[in-house]
Amino acid sequence: MIDTDRYKLNEPAALETPVMLVFEHLVEHNIKALVDLVGGGANIMPHVKTHKMAAVTRKQIEAGITGFKASTLKEVEMVVEAGGREVILAYPIIQPIKAERLARLCEAHPETTVSVAADSQAHIDVFSEAAKAHGLKLHLMLDLDIGMHRTGLSPGPEAEAIYGAIVEHAHLEPAGLHAYNGQDHSEDPTEREAVTESHIREVEAFRDRLIARGFSVPKVVGGGSFSFLYFARHEGMMGSPGTAALWDAGYTASMPDMPFIPAALLLTQVVDRHPDRQTATLDIGIKSVASDRPLEERARLAGRDDARLVLQSEEHGVFAMDPPLPERGDYYLAVPGHICPTMVRFPFSYVVNRDGDVIDCWEHTARDR
Repeated sequence: MIDTDRYKLNEPAALETPVMLVFEHLVEHNIKALVDLVGGGANIMPHVKTHKMAAVTRKQIEAGITGFKASTLKEVEMVVEAGGREVILAYPIIQPIKAERLARLCEAHPETTVSVAADSQAHIDVFSEAAKAHGLKLHLMLDLDIGMHRTGLSPGPEAEAIYGAIVEHAHLEPAGLHAYNGQDHSEDPTEREAVTESHIREVEAFRDRLIARGFSVPKVVGGGSFSFLYFARHEGMMGSPGTAALWDAGYTASMPDMPFIPAALLLTQVVDRHPDRQTATLDIGIKSVASDRPLEERARLAGRDDARLVLQSEEHGVFAMDPPLPERGDYYLAVPGHICPTMVRFPFSYVVNRDGDVIDCWEHTARDR
């Protein structure tokens, strides 16, 4: 049995390692904490890219969250099939075959409002063709670049012109504004709020210019894990948290002020040990844990704060530890440093209850694109 920190798991030897575990009561805690933090589910549109699970989406809906954000068509389909009333595909797509797939989905599910982020005439053209072919009006949301410089247009004349083109198109419906400031990672809450408030003022001023021209701006959705709170608390805007439902070691370290607890952990086993180097080798390599963070930040072992990842290959993770070293065959729970790209490495998660029993298995429904 593993019984450490907040986590309990009975009979770890019954599961083949490495494997993803989701602690259901902690997921529920995180969802409730999120809703309480922003004053209700109507103020947020959480991103489903983190968990990719219909089971978690349904729990969010039960908590009063009806709108979601997605990064792939499969995630959009998952939200629709789980019963979400609204979903934004937040990454502009340009391929006609994808626009056709989205149009078919909208045609089959008129009860759900699906919007797509767009920032150019090329996006307008590809979606208007799909909408016309299906006799629909597809919803396009203008993607604003507020500093990340990945997608979107800076608030200004060109962005106004593109939004106007959406408004005037016979087969498109203006859905509002999307703004993501993923470049802001301040660990200081006061600085975090000040930076986000400056973005909010910029977006708000741009929205007001559109409205002054007689354009409908039904929705403004902004922020990410570092900034959603301030968008959500601002009148007339919605926040878009990403990692909150599952959380991870990275966000725990950078935002200790937030009320979330890592809820998705890897069950891993010690496969070798080297007392002369004071290291233990576990079976969580880069095929199991996302490698986008610096080596030491990719995973931490629950109950072993002294353990430090010093080497990682495809199948193995080598941890330096203080004495005593674990024995070969010992089990640990590892908290990923970045949970979003770690979840996609597994097709499912075993679900663990408060008592440490495995009670279910949740498919990573939107693992594919």
